[in-house]
Amino acid sequence: MRIQLARFVAPALLGLAASGPGAWAEERPPATKEFEIRGDRAFLGGSGVDLWGVRCGNALHSATVTERHVRAFDAMAAHGVNLIGCYIQGSNGGWPDSDAGFNGFGRDGKLKPDVAKRLEWLVREADARGMVVMVGLFSPRKDQELEGEGAVRRAIEEAASFLESRRLRNVFVDLAHEYDHTLRMDQPLFREPGGAEKKAKLTGWFKAVAPAIEVGVCPYEKSTTGGVYPGMEVRIIQKEMTIPIAGFVVNVESQKQDSYEDDGVFNEGHRDFILADCERYKAAPNAALLFHAAYIQGITNRSGTAPHAELGGQGTSPSDRGVRFYFEWVRDNVGRWEYPRHVPASH
Repeated sequence: MRIQLARFVAPALLGLAASGPGAWAEERPPATKEFEIRGDRAFLGGSGVDLWGVRCGNALHSATVTERHVRAFDAMAAHGVNLIGCYIQGSNGGWPDSDAGFNGFGRDGKLKPDVAKRLEWLVREADARGMVVMVGLFSPRKDQELEGEGAVRRAIEEAASFLESRRLRNVFVDLAHEYDHTLRMDQPLFREPGGAEKKAKLTGWFKAVAPAIEVGVCPYEKSTTGGVYPGMEVRIIQKEMTIPIAGFVVNVESQKQDSYEDDGVFNEGHRDFILADCERYKAAPNAALLFHAAYIQGITNRSGTAPHAELGGQGTSPSDRGVRFYFEWVRDNVGRWEYPRHVPASH
């Protein structure tokens, strides 16, 4: 598939000066297919879909990094992957600097236009392949850079306004990743006590601007904060949390098995753990998984070339770094992705 920065992305975003709800809609772009949740199942463009994904937490880090992800979409789809997750506030940057992730919001909560442009390109290129994008807003590595509750609200409303006015509907949103992280979440809105009410407030701010986009909040695995709250639409979990039997569930961060200091290298036990995780999610029709690896998310890392959108090698050694075995498992056990369905690899 031909890759291009679509003509309707740049004109409305380059040189953008205004902000606030509605400020992004300088022209009416075509709508993407719409992601929906009906009962405990995912739908895209009116068709029921099974979602298999990768966590690309720093895919918006730079124009070059975003382009690498876009260029990898065809290979992802050919291996059955039809969901990616990215964050406006960059995720853990890995080694040598865990805080290297890029913050797409200003201190006052303004959505940075260059990040918005990259996000729209990524989302529209995903839509062209019948893929869904999980858009995360806040990260425990970056939330402290916002100037209080007013900035948090502005960031939510600007992100919602951008997605709504640019008609980017093949998305759902993780409002705050690792809510109530014991060590790293600083904003009072992102910490207990009163978590259910605070999450409902965050959700209300978003839904007032973009009522048709589904949202949820990912709790920190080690926190006692609840996984359900008033207004929640996507049940978001992480790592080794139990898959709930009710509602549509997305694990937006599987338990990473490689290390940032030696990314893309897995021993037999690592691979067995990952593939057993895949089997768990295959057996749960109401759940989707975003595979997480240092190789995919970290910035630089030991490899010196991360973050990687590419499949790479089989991950057997430093000269064979990669996560190809995960993609091949999805292809062989679920099928290649041809919207609106997975096609068995044998066909």
